[in-house]
Amino acid sequence: MANTYKCGTCGVITEEQSHLCHPQEISGKGDYCGQSIDAAETMCQPMLESLEYECSTCGRPAEKSEMICKPVKLR
Repeated sequence: MANTYKCGTCGVITEEQSHLCHPQEISGKGDYCGQSIDAAETMCQPMLESLEYECSTCGRPAEKSEMICKPVKLR
């Protein structure tokens, strides 16, 4: 998997660091998927248009299905 980043503000997962307002590099799904997120309503503005998936277990949003454990398509 390419470098993966989590937003420290809203919890979005992406490979595009520049899409996030507070990027934090992470090493794998175990570092973020399955953990609860507190600020899902506070989505980074650039991510609102590009998100396509969320984890059905923890609700974490992601750009690609392979970035989360149990992806469901949003649109």
